[in-house]
Amino acid sequence: MSRFALAALLALLTAAPGPAVANAFLALCGDPSAPAAQVAGACRRALEAGGLTRSQEAAAALNLGAAFLELGQPRQAEEAYDRALAVDPRAALALGGRARAREELGKAPLAAVDWNRAVDLAPRDAELRTGRGAFRLRAGNAQGALEDFDLALRASPRDRDATFNRGLALAALGRDAEAEQAFSAVLRADQGDVGAWLNRARIRASRDRAAALADFDQAVARAPEWSTPWFERGVLLEAMGRSDEAARDFRRAFELGHSSAYLTEKMLELGQPNR
Repeated sequence: MSRFALAALLALLTAAPGPAVANAFLALCGDPSAPAAQVAGACRRALEAGGLTRSQEAAAALNLGAAFLELGQPRQAEEAYDRALAVDPRAALALGGRARAREELGKAPLAAVDWNRAVDLAPRDAELRTGRGAFRLRAGNAQGALEDFDLALRASPRDRDATFNRGLALAALGRDAEAEQAFSAVLRADQGDVGAWLNRARIRASRDRAAALADFDQAVARAPEWSTPWFERGVLLEAMGRSDEAARDFRRAFELGHSSAYLTEKMLELGQPNR
C-alpha cells in the first residue's frame, strides 16, 4: 500500500485550508520524503488541532494509518483507518490499509471483508488488486490471487509488484513455464530484484540445474547476508554432487541464522554443533 493519496492531500491544503496550526502539521503529514515517525506525529497533531474539512481529516487519518503500518504498529494503524472510514466510508485506500493492519493483527476474516469492499469500490485500482491478490496468495487461494494480479496488470501493465506476485501465484498453481516468464520479466525491468532471482532459480532447479545455479549465484551475490539463497544453493549443489561447495553454503547459511530440520541434519553431519 503506498503511504498516501499525496496529490489529493496537497491539493486540499491549497484549495480548502483549515486553521494555520493544522496546516503546519498537514504539510509534513503529506510529505513523501519525511520519515514515517515524523509523518505519524504530524498527522496526529493535525487531527488533534481540529478545524479541518472532512476531506482533510480523512486524508490525514489515511496517512496516519499508513505511517503506523510502516512503523510496525498495526493496532494504531487500524484505529487511524477506522477514523478515516468514519469520515468517508467509501475510502477504498483506507479499507485496503485497514485490511493490511487487520491481517497483521491476526484478523484474517475481517481483513478479507475489507479487501473485498476496497476492490468493489475501486475495481480498476492496480494497487488494491495487487494487495488483495497478495492476501489471497498468503491465504492459499492461488487461483483467486492470479485473477487479481491479471486484472492489476491489465490496468497497469508495467507494475513489477503485480508481475512478481503473479509469478508466485503461477508457481503455486504448478504453471512453472509461465511463472519463469513472469520472474524473467521482473528481472528485465530490475536486475537487482533478489526475490526474482531466487524464485526463478527455484522454478528452474528441477529441469535446468545449470541455469538455476546461475540464478542462485546472482541472489547470493546481490544479498550476501540473506541466508535463504545460501541454503537453497547448497541443496542444489549437493544434488549436483558438488559436496564441498554445498558444505560451504550450508555453513554460511547456518552462520547467517537459517533454521530448518534439513540444515540441522547437514550441520551435524559436518560436525557443527547445534546453536
